[in-house]
Amino acid sequence: SPTFPSLAEKGAYDMNHVYRISDILQVISFAENHGIVVVPEFDTPGHTLSWGKGLENFLTSCPGLGTFGGDYGPINPSVESNFKVLQKLFAEVSSLFPGGFVHLGGDEVPFDCWAANKDLGAWMKQQGIGNFNDLESYYEERLLDIVHHLNISYVVWEEIFNNDLLIQPDTIIHVWKGNWEATMGKVIKAGYKTILSSPWYLNYIGSSKDFELEFEFNWQKYYKVEPYKIPGATPEELSRVIGGEACMWGEFVDATNILSRSFPVASIVAERLWSSEEQTNVNDMGFRLEKHRCGMCARDIPAETILKRGYCPIEFSVMNGMTEKCGLR
Repeated sequence: SPTFPSLAEKGAYDMNHVYRISDILQVISFAENHGIVVVPEFDTPGHTLSWGKGLENFLTSCPGLGTFGGDYGPINPSVESNFKVLQKLFAEVSSLFPGGFVHLGGDEVPFDCWAANKDLGAWMKQQGIGNFNDLESYYEERLLDIVHHLNISYVVWEEIFNNDLLIQPDTIIHVWKGNWEATMGKVIKAGYKTILSSPWYLNYIGSSKDFELEFEFNWQKYYKVEPYKIPGATPEELSRVIGGEACMWGEFVDATNILSRSFPVASIVAERLWSSEEQTNVNDMGFRLEKHRCGMCARDIPAETILKRGYCPIEFSVMNGMTEKCGLR
């Protein structure tokens, strides 16, 4: 960030693990050439531990109760200068990303850290904020006001809706937790648009004794999901289901396996979302998936095999740090 260079300088593992402006512009340009809009996520007030290393008084102090058992938790809403930081940061984001959308997160906010900070508690009492749901609502209202004045459209995780926070009518709710049919039903009946991810977390690692069978079952399960089958929803309400997203989080992936872990499974989710409700033939999909995966290998994409059957004449051999195509015999 040119506005806050200390975010990367002090918050990154090292400067080799930083998206520079040139990197971001390259991603945006590549995406535009393929009809894709890049939507960046800046998840707050939780999931911000690295931010605090470069911004003084930004995070809530709560010794022993913070993120990973440390001394700091979510953003401290009682510090007025923090909202000035957010205003400048999102102004930079809006100028950099031309798609007009940003994901604001809002999930997994640890209230116990806020509760442990006596200064924050005294401020809440002074402001007439009676509980931590209300404190989170105060923070989100301030944040949404910032992005609204920057003419940015936004997405938030479902906790913002589940916790009954005051949100604006154009908020898009991203559903990721269990019992998604019920949650999406409530969201669309309340008049909000929604995106689904709950059944499509590609980073989940199987724990079954027969891992092979579980993995094959999982890809079929991904394909059988139907976002529009929400009990009791009217056609008008279903029109607010605007899409879905396959998620790949970084706990078990890095540059060595992110492509093979993501593909071709993400292609299954893509076809599900871009196909009619009637297209549900798993056997037919398996045949096409095998062909598609082989085609990805031919284009130097190391898509992993997920079917017990099948054959692809193109595989990958990693030798001396170089990826080479080689024919199987």
